[in-house]
Amino acid sequence: MGASGEAPPVRGQDVMILVGASIILVMFIIQTWSVPTTINEGDDNEFVIKYDLSEGDTFSLEVLDGQVRPTVVLPSGELEQYSDVDSNWEFTAQESGVHSFIILGNEDSSIEYSVTRGIIFDLLPYVIGTAILAFGIWKKVALAKDDPIEAVLED
Repeated sequence: MGASGEAPPVRGQDVMILVGASIILVMFIIQTWSVPTTINEGDDNEFVIKYDLSEGDTFSLEVLDGQVRPTVVLPSGELEQYSDVDSNWEFTAQESGVHSFIILGNEDSSIEYSVTRGIIFDLLPYVIGTAILAFGIWKKVALAKDDPIEAVLED
């Protein structure tokens, strides 16, 4: 191809198999790679974390050391303040948009946080990737009987 060479054309079903398998593999890597993040208290005793959450997503917070007071700035601009937390705390989004989590450390604090997405974001790419992969495999099997038989004829 590049150096005046010749390459056979790529069949559509092979491309579908490659794309479907790639979607499944990439989603698996992305979802398993997202690990909880640990933050230690800064100079101003305040952590600010922003996430674009959809309705039903859950932000969870685990206090490793100390005690913190979470405040959530909703996409509408409202503030929701919560009481002091010294173990685990969860917030479930009621509306979609950027949520800001302001965590005020009352003592020397260390927190670990993570976000759990709703089921639509977790499973929809797998369904799409599986459908493309299955269609590519089905098409490859269906067209396999129509392929010409290649053989070397000897005299």
